[in-house]
Amino acid sequence: MVNFMNAYILEKTEGIDKEQYYVSFFDGNYVLHRIEINFDIYSALFELNKIDRNLTRSDERNLEHSELTDETLSRRIFEKSKGIEEIILEKEMKTEFWKAIGELPDVQRKRLLLYYDYGFSLKEIAKMENCSIRAVKYSIDIAKKKLEEKIKKF
Repeated sequence: MVNFMNAYILEKTEGIDKEQYYVSFFDGNYVLHRIEINFDIYSALFELNKIDRNLTRSDERNLEHSELTDETLSRRIFEKSKGIEEIILEKEMKTEFWKAIGELPDVQRKRLLLYYDYGFSLKEIAKMENCSIRAVKYSIDIAKKKLEEKIKKF
């Protein structure tokens, strides 16, 4: 059985004159290949291997080992999982939504995103843009109507 956790195996051998460095790995047909490499490549791969090993150990230590309670099990029963069609439709709707936002005039898009995405109040946006609160609200309302029309067409 091939262990795919380690993508390659590093080897260092003592020769008569010098040290030799090798990297071994399995290809797509599960054939083992062993290639001689120079010291610079060996040391770079060794450092990467050390980082990967530390990250794997960190992940193993930080895995959540929670138990399933009656509450979480009953919640799972009543939550209907999404089908592939629903997931694809949601993704397409999000794409169309962001495309529609991109087609808005700059001022409307900026104000809409500041209000909904970044959570600024109408007063804060008006202060940033040196305009009235009413102008900001009107701009956001127009942007929302345009988005609704685009989404309805979709």
